[in-house]
Amino acid sequence: MHDGKIVSFVEETREGVIAALLEASGGGRLERTTVPFKAGQADVAIIRGGAIEKASVTHMKLNQVKPPELDCVIDYMVFQVEIFPLNPWCPMGHFNTEWGMTGRGPYHMMLDVFPAATDPQAYAPARSAIDGVAETFGVGKEAMRAGLADHYRMDHWGASLAAGAGCRLMHLGPEKLDLFIAAYRAFFDGYIEVLALNRDRVYTQALVKQKLRRNGRWLEYLTLKDVAVKMGLGVGIPAGVLVDLSYPPSAEF
Repeated sequence: MHDGKIVSFVEETREGVIAALLEASGGGRLERTTVPFKAGQADVAIIRGGAIEKASVTHMKLNQVKPPELDCVIDYMVFQVEIFPLNPWCPMGHFNTEWGMTGRGPYHMMLDVFPAATDPQAYAPARSAIDGVAETFGVGKEAMRAGLADHYRMDHWGASLAAGAGCRLMHLGPEKLDLFIAAYRAFFDGYIEVLALNRDRVYTQALVKQKLRRNGRWLEYLTLKDVAVKMGLGVGIPAGVLVDLSYPPSAEF
């Protein structure tokens, strides 16, 4: 049993995201593979070149697994996009969505930008996009973002990776699926605008080092805190898929 609306969303959005990132990169190259494994399969698209150092678009189907947010075994789907721009003025884009293939979800979404440079105007279009969705659906702007900062924070950093521009929508039922879809599409469109605004900004080597340190913190989060990575390894997702899905192209510690 599954919800046709969410299946249509991921199939259409996946291809649209790949096309939009290739165009925004201004010369990037696409490598795409399908990797089967015991618990399911992963469609992994990697874009490198031009304005994008690395972008990964991953669609995974998992059979009879127990996700971190649930206490039961179900068929599950993950659609995740990680975007690492070349220019350090442009923040990393993080798009995590997951749901149970039960016909009733639950649907989980965490979208945000992880800046290297301190400039809120650099990602203002993405924040404004989520503000517009909140207004349309009658949801408080802060309620849309509640928990983002804590989720992407580790004690030894002193600050969160997350800018708090996106949204954190957890345990949504089917009655909230329109909100889920609208938030994703709006935030992605806003992020593409962020890429366009920042891709040609002049930057220093000091900013490059800040970007590498940001990437290092993301890698720390993945390896030390992220329970989804541990779950993925536990159900047999190949390590190479997890690296393609989420690891940065370069990092510094």
